[in-house]
Amino acid sequence: MLLKVFAVLLMTCISSVMTFAIVYTCETNARQQYEMFFPVLCPKGCASHTYTIWGNGTYTHDSPICRAAIHDGRITDEGGAVMVYKQPGQMSYVGTERNSITSSSYGYWRGSFSFTPNIPDTPITCETPALDKRFVLLNTYEITCPSGCVSSSAEISGDVIYAHDSAICVAAIHDGALTNDGGKVTVYKQPGQPFYVNVTRNSINSTTSSYTRSSFSFRSDLPDVNDPPFACGITAHDTRFGTQASYNITCPKGCLNDDRTIWGSGSYTHDSSICRAAIHDGVLTDDGGPITFYRQIGQPSHIGIERNSISSSAYGYWRSCFSFTPKAQDPPDCTTTAEDPKFFDASQYEFACSPGCANSTADISGTVVYTSNSSICKAGIHDGRITDADGGWVKVFVQPGQQSYNGTDRNSLTSLQHGPFLSSFSFTKNMTDDGDHSTVTTEKPEKVKNNDDGLYALLIIPIVLLLILALFVCRKYEPLQKFT
Repeated sequence: MLLKVFAVLLMTCISSVMTFAIVYTCETNARQQYEMFFPVLCPKGCASHTYTIWGNGTYTHDSPICRAAIHDGRITDEGGAVMVYKQPGQMSYVGTERNSITSSSYGYWRGSFSFTPNIPDTPITCETPALDKRFVLLNTYEITCPSGCVSSSAEISGDVIYAHDSAICVAAIHDGALTNDGGKVTVYKQPGQPFYVNVTRNSINSTTSSYTRSSFSFRSDLPDVNDPPFACGITAHDTRFGTQASYNITCPKGCLNDDRTIWGSGSYTHDSSICRAAIHDGVLTDDGGPITFYRQIGQPSHIGIERNSISSSAYGYWRSCFSFTPKAQDPPDCTTTAEDPKFFDASQYEFACSPGCANSTADISGTVVYTSNSSICKAGIHDGRITDADGGWVKVFVQPGQQSYNGTDRNSLTSLQHGPFLSSFSFTKNMTDDGDHSTVTTEKPEKVKNNDDGLYALLIIPIVLLLILALFVCRKYEPLQKFT
């Protein structure tokens, strides 16, 4: 018992020292930290690194902290100390160039961080689009644009009416609502247009663009905008689909060869092409025709699968979706097996697993190759493809039935032994064992009984000396715990 007490005290002290003596590099990100706010001492020279950051003021939690701090103006390339605050995931992140670092734009990301306790208001820049999250619920709003936007590299599409992903301030100069000196401008949200023309005006070139779900202008007295025809690119996020539970539309011919992306299978993210999703789902052919789609709540994950000559993409949580049946497809969970009907026509597919599937009551049978009635996510942990703590995406390959399946202990999970089974799956195409089995155990070691109690007496003296050393180290490094 005394030995255990000394060991716990020693490890606690060492852990405390290690926690506050973290060495931060130019690539360290906030996702690697567990505290909600924490100090970071950045090294010199991070501005020249090529690690990508996403956002402006608020950054995705996988962005390098020190490069983001330079971008945000908190430190220079000489390095220095900053305080980092973890924030909730944001619906979008705007990319800008600040302090000689260019950040990238991104859509929804599940975690973020900033350098202030509260999420800062992202400044309006020449690159800020009408898609910015601050304007999503507004039909009319006023912003103040900076000067010098004529030389911005941000793109715009359209003339008088601009696609919603166009940079507002650049479009305002193009429209004549502002000069290159910047200033205040009022923006009016408009319905999506089937086409946006390219015109050169006021030293700015706009580009051609196809249908987007919404647009904007700088005039409130525009003539009535007729609903655009339903094209292959129309999505459930279109402004006309915001009130009813279901809608009937007629899709044109030829959407099979359209290159617009769709995400999901059965349930699709609301920014997926409705007509292509209908072909993928089997309720429509490439000849087009009438369909009914149903708005659904967001799903925790969307699988990617090839069906009817269209490959959909996988994605994680998305805030709303649609389907072609009144009841949305059940979201995947830890008990989903490869026998699920949505996988019947697939030879391979991606599947999203939530954290904590190791505790599921679902069974798995096999090693490397698993019976098709095994839990996909639990097998993914057993095979070393994902961890129980983080979950994640696995790629599943459908395999023929095997004569036997070996049961083993791997990664803290026990699979069952099984005889012949009709079908199988694996996480490699050729059924090879190349997963991460760093914690694989094939045999359970026997406990060794040791009755030599005199050994503990001999260990007391060195343990006491180690404890004194640990207390000395703790006191020596105590200033590291104070951040000013």
